[in-house]
Amino acid sequence: MRTRLIHSVLLCAGTCLIALPQGCNSRPSLRPETAQAIYEISMANQEREDAQEESFASMDWSLGQIPSNGRILPLNSPDGQWIAVQIGPDVTNASLLGLPDAPPATDNTVEIWKLDLAASSVVKHGTLPEPLILGRSADQEGFLVESPRSGGSRWIGKVKWTTGEIDWIVQDNNVNTFGSLGPEGELAWCTRTLKERHFALAVRFANGEELGIGPNGGEWLMPSWSTRSSRLSVFFLADDGVLSLLSLDAQTPRLLSESPQRFDLMTGSTRQDVLRARSGQPVIQGTPAPPIEEVIFFHPVTESIYVWLPTNLLKNPPFPLSKDSIVATKDPLSAGYLVGTSGDLRWQDPDDRLGFVRVRYGTTIPRITTSRVAPYLLIIPGSGEVEIRAMMKQTPGASAPASLANTTAG
Repeated sequence: MRTRLIHSVLLCAGTCLIALPQGCNSRPSLRPETAQAIYEISMANQEREDAQEESFASMDWSLGQIPSNGRILPLNSPDGQWIAVQIGPDVTNASLLGLPDAPPATDNTVEIWKLDLAASSVVKHGTLPEPLILGRSADQEGFLVESPRSGGSRWIGKVKWTTGEIDWIVQDNNVNTFGSLGPEGELAWCTRTLKERHFALAVRFANGEELGIGPNGGEWLMPSWSTRSSRLSVFFLADDGVLSLLSLDAQTPRLLSESPQRFDLMTGSTRQDVLRARSGQPVIQGTPAPPIEEVIFFHPVTESIYVWLPTNLLKNPPFPLSKDSIVATKDPLSAGYLVGTSGDLRWQDPDDRLGFVRVRYGTTIPRITTSRVAPYLLIIPGSGEVEIRAMMKQTPGASAPASLANTTAG
């Protein structure tokens, strides 16, 4: 955006210069050596400005290792004090997608851990009763889980961070999955009967009113609420294999039923493509919201992260972040994104998609928090466990806080 604006200004300036009649400029001409000196000073200043814009100095320290299934990414509270992890055998794609032929996930459950950011420690808080599958959404009160039932149905529950108490917010004889929490207590999820194979979209508004949208000519998958507004993004997989990403205004039932913003991603797609597109991008309400409406997703064709601005008046298509990126989050302390690839964590300016600042080596899942001690949590996947690290931005010349004097920066 900034680059496009600068180009427009330059074009306007060029037009004005061309329009000036000859002889109007009475200023004396510069000597070549003076002009060269001014040019070099200008370029040096520009380089310093660019370096300041693209810098991302940080320090991170380990909080500890936590056992984890590895297939499902952990969920954290927005304040960075709690984290929930999936434990037990690998959960199959069929189980994650709630398919009719999914094997029962009877031995899977979830653990809650307390994070002490200042003391650099993690403490197990409790283990929930099985079977449970960790969901994709959380807020300051708790996080979502799914419970496969013996008759084939599936419930959605919300677990309190502090007590582990489960409130079954969706419980009936249907298969309910892909729950997402809204900023005002709303809930969106996908549902189907035991006899159906295609999912409908269900929305529960803040006042408790519910609305369903049937799977006409396809099915709805993986809804996600915005963290800054009442907008809801959701995938629609058509029967002919066309996969579309839609953004709907879900403030009221009437607005939800009006024409959404839509972008067609690919053809020949399957449910597994949707799972790949969304599984690395949880919805954690209460974290710093991005300045503009955006949807971050993994593109199954190009195999990298894309950002879509659905309310942009120019209706531009989604733009890519770094090649081979697998996760990303907007950095609330700058204009850039924290982008995780298979080999490193980097900071990237969206206006310079080829350049980046490497933050650390190794596969790293970044999360933002409201904590002043650690505005970022880093999840480092391992074999049968994940390492949780805290990270803070560091200004040049600044020393580490006294409470972190005995920790190791990564």
